[in-house]
Amino acid sequence: MKTTEILCNRQLSVSVLFMTIFMLLTSIGHAQKSKEVSLSVYPGFTLINFEKALGYSSDNLENWNQFHLSAAVRGFLLSEKPIQFGAEVAWNKLYYAYYVIPYGPSPVYREFNVTTFSMMLLGRHFINKFFFVGGAGLHFFNSGVSAGICLESGYMINAGESIKIPVSIRIDPIFASGTPVPISLGAGLTFAIK
Repeated sequence: MKTTEILCNRQLSVSVLFMTIFMLLTSIGHAQKSKEVSLSVYPGFTLINFEKALGYSSDNLENWNQFHLSAAVRGFLLSEKPIQFGAEVAWNKLYYAYYVIPYGPSPVYREFNVTTFSMMLLGRHFINKFFFVGGAGLHFFNSGVSAGICLESGYMINAGESIKIPVSIRIDPIFASGTPVPISLGAGLTFAIK
């Protein structure tokens, strides 16, 4: 089996275990009214120090792209308490870099398309239709795992009895080499499950 297949299988297993443990723990001691599931997309921009992140001089950086895109599935347990707890699983495209490194008569080419698979535990607080989310979790890179946090603020638009549209701004510092910090706008669909 290839290394990438092993990493994907481990990430899938960890994410299923993560969501199962979260649902069990929160349903034991949390007075919940219902559950909520969201599908969201976050396009934005990643702040990154390429030299620290990839280990190559910025002088040799031929092409780069700091466009960030994240697709997330999250769930919250709804209750009357001020903080609602939830979890998120997401795929994140962080940045792209292409290096041409002088090496004798012919240069060496290096290309990096950096993505992660992340899992976060979340807490959310509402003030009327405005919401604030904070979370912490792990980002799985092809070459390892790094901790990360997320801070999000937004507004929930009602689109029916059990459907809402969240719009938000989000920042996701990742404590990895070069400290990538995606900053993005988000929109999605939220479904209430009774």
